Amino acid sequence: MRLRNTGRVERRRRSAGEEHRAKKIVIISDGTGKTAKRLLDAVLAQYSPNEVDYSLVDTYQEIRDHKSFDRILQHIDKSYLVIFSIISEELSKYFHKRLSKKGILNINVLEPMISVMSKFLHVHPHFRPGILQAIDDSYYKKVDAIGYTVEHDDGRGTHLKDAEIVLLGLSRTCKTPIAMYLACNFGVKIANIPIIADEVIKDNLLTRLADVPRENIIGLLMEADILAKIREERSLYLAGAVQAQEGIQDYYDIRVIRKELSFCRRFFDEQGWQIVDVTRRAIEEVSLEVLTKAESYKSQSLP
Repeated sequence: MRLRNTGRVERRRRSAGEEHRAKKIVIISDGTGKTAKRLLDAVLAQYSPNEVDYSLVDTYQEIRDHKSFDRILQHIDKSYLVIFSIISEELSKYFHKRLSKKGILNINVLEPMISVMSKFLHVHPHFRPGILQAIDDSYYKKVDAIGYTVEHDDGRGTHLKDAEIVLLGLSRTCKTPIAMYLACNFGVKIANIPIIADEVIKDNLLTRLADVPRENIIGLLMEADILAKIREERSLYLAGAVQAQEGIQDYYDIRVIRKELSFCRRFFDEQGWQIVDVTRRAIEEVSLEVLTKAESYKSQSLP
């Protein structure tokens, strides 16, 4: 696949009358060409702008077979320097042979490093093209997911339609830890919203979720006695003393919690949302179930 550069991004000229003498450079890569471009920039930085006259004419990406390379070869001649980053030994040798036959100066920038590294490690590389880009893409996907998940924690954020999963649940049902685990480890954008047993708040929540596909929403539940204990411990920690808790006893009153859980079950059932019970379970285990259920539901919902 041939993709032209966004312009002649690197060009130096001595004078307008000598433009035809500019050194032309082409990058050919089995991936994005970023590795070769970075190395080219590092090397060219060592030359004075007044002493060199060059232009990066084209960057050819995802070139992984003889036919694609042969098409490129029709457009270049010995006035070019060809810098290629090709991981396949067979393709690298083919490119070098064809270019050298036409008198075109060329170099595979990966070859010296791979050769030395293989001798040092006593291990042969996998020779799979595009690995670095896949790693980069995965990394930035996780960074984006973490940023989104932090922004949409505990009911905050205004871009729910961009969420890959929305977690709903009562206070202290592990919404935030699950959301952050999925964002950090799988690069999934998660929004989590607390459920409050109130019909007006419920209607407002449904309005907020109007643009979110049903298969993206998962409700979290926990056994009443366990939730009561967790909330009581949290209250003691925050209040600092039993006397200071008098105004928040309903928060961990098991009778109130049972009513809240009943409200949640009815709510989730009315909307047809999937449910995950988090009682006495590790965050990793619950997170994987959330991810599996969401993906399974999505595949079943596809036309």
